[in-house]
Amino acid sequence: MLELPDRLPPGALCDGTGEILAGDLAPTGALWFAGSELITDGAGAVTGWGAKLGPRVARPTSPNTGNARLGAAGDLTGLQCRDGLHCGFVIEEVATTAGTLTFAARYLPPPGGDAKTVVTFNTGGATRKLPSENYLFLSEADGVVTVKDDKALVEVTLPVPPADAPRLVIVSLAGERLAVEVMGGARSEVQAGAPVLSGAASLFIGCRNQRPGLAKTLGGAIIADLLLWPRRALLMPADATDRAALTAMRRFQLWAEDG
Repeated sequence: MLELPDRLPPGALCDGTGEILAGDLAPTGALWFAGSELITDGAGAVTGWGAKLGPRVARPTSPNTGNARLGAAGDLTGLQCRDGLHCGFVIEEVATTAGTLTFAARYLPPPGGDAKTVVTFNTGGATRKLPSENYLFLSEADGVVTVKDDKALVEVTLPVPPADAPRLVIVSLAGERLAVEVMGGARSEVQAGAPVLSGAASLFIGCRNQRPGLAKTLGGAIIADLLLWPRRALLMPADATDRAALTAMRRFQLWAEDG
């Protein structure tokens, strides 16, 4: 065994990456749900998802009656969704004002299949949607990631890496502007004809809402990390805190790729 007397800098050990990112993001008001914080019962079903950073806990949606499992692929650990089966989780009213926000998801599509719905930011979420409500969702199918809303106000599509590679996608909304980046890859920004979201909103993981149907939107991804910044549009940075958070995410993406 080779031993060196030198002190290694923070991040030189792979198991310190998460703690470094949490420290970098803490001043930004981020919520971070990491695969290491999933809670399971004796039968192996995921019953909750505690935040690695922030005070909230994601709970199963009503149609998720023990469907979700803990998934792993190499060194990636996360929420194992199952194709056509509702495995969703929700953080109710995670933001009081949905007009400006950023969310990011790191996930791996299933072998030979599609991730489909990964995350949704929803100003409603109940079984029946009201005319005043809308939602913005991130999904992937056929090698293309799509971010769009349910009222057809805005849409971005971008290519993603090969199906056997994890993705880290970051989405920022600021009123009528939507920016999406596949970190390490393509980026796009578009303008809607009206503000996309308004009012309080909930975050849905692996699904779009509480509806028990919509099986065609439910894929088989492993969702390893979900991050949220209410009131911050990191891809359209307004201040040094936004820029620092985006830099931290880019560093995390490089560590995750090397891992």
